[in-house]
Amino acid sequence: MIPEPYSEFIVPAWGVLRWWSVLLVVGVLAGARVARWQAERTGLDPRPAPLLLLVTVPAGILGARIYYLAFEWERRFADEPELAWQIWEGGVALHGALLGGLLGMAIFARLARISFLRWLDAAALGFPLSVAIARWGDYFNQQSFGAPTDLPWALSVEEQFRPLLYLEQNGFHPMFLYESLWALVVFLGALAVARRGLTSRRGDLALGVLAAYSVGRFWIESIRADPIIVGEGLRLAMIVSAGIATAGIGALALRRWPGRMFHVKHSG
Repeated sequence: MIPEPYSEFIVPAWGVLRWWSVLLVVGVLAGARVARWQAERTGLDPRPAPLLLLVTVPAGILGARIYYLAFEWERRFADEPELAWQIWEGGVALHGALLGGLLGMAIFARLARISFLRWLDAAALGFPLSVAIARWGDYFNQQSFGAPTDLPWALSVEEQFRPLLYLEQNGFHPMFLYESLWALVVFLGALAVARRGLTSRRGDLALGVLAAYSVGRFWIESIRADPIIVGEGLRLAMIVSAGIATAGIGALALRRWPGRMFHVKHSG
């Protein structure tokens, strides 16, 4: 069984740091480095990269928190609204981060007059690597775990973090590990595609990465112990993942349809 973690550690002359925050920062920086590498190798001017990072990362974090608060307010924050901004305790939604980051990137690209789709492809290559690293923060925060299981790699979770339905049980699917491994597979696959030049149209790499990631995320969310529920017992993340995967695969197919309905020219 995977043991319960220590969520904090002490850095001399700095103080107490939370693993969740550290891994989030490391994941973002690793993804940004890959995105810059992809931008340079595809002929993009790398100079806007630092400013683009300064815009999209805060926009993504803000989007992730607002998305989570919008759907979890009544259950977790209505009685204690002062907890709403304690983001270091966890409580962010990756789909919200995608929306916020995309909006921030689109606005920046418009104002800076750079190619949104080309930079989106570069960012998309770094995205799954960021997820693969940052998801380990869920382990240290003991959140986003799956249903009970007796598998050898079951995750031990302290009672205070277990859903009410499973208070008397211990040993859960380590969703953080499943998603981290899947994101790593997507990253390696996308890296191979990018290095071999198998995508010829702007936006193809981003569509492929988002679709592939969402296929795995759909299954992973199906075993989550504490999903965000909407409507008649529907799991929000599964709905969004299915929508992204379907849209991504559909767009890739249509862009290759005779007549090139969604063809994006390289010139201009």
